Amino acid sequence: MPIIAYCGLNCSECPVFIATKTNDRALQEKTAREWSVQFAEYTGRNDLRAEEMICDGCTAADDRVFLGCRVCSMRTCAREQKFVTCAECGRFESCEQLNGFFTQAADAKERLLGLRRKI
Repeated sequence: MPIIAYCGLNCSECPVFIATKTNDRALQEKTAREWSVQFAEYTGRNDLRAEEMICDGCTAADDRVFLGCRVCSMRTCAREQKFVTCAECGRFESCEQLNGFFTQAADAKERLLGLRRKI
């Protein structure tokens, strides 16, 4: 069963999640190099280390979530509201954070829309 992040991403497909679950040091190192560049503006760092590539999924405790997800405003909001995902939110359609995110992650939007239909 996939682990779905608050924003609709599939954590089960994330290389950090996979590396954590499989204890794959090479994948942690590779992801640290790539994400140091890709997410530098978002995390405020361009020197991520393999040891930091630990994540049990978006809903895990902060010390077991990737830094970029830990500082995610959508995650913070959903946790404050005690939602399982953003699909539960009454402001889902008008949320600027989600709509901005969806321009880069259309699959996440479709996943959350599917969950909304079941609510």
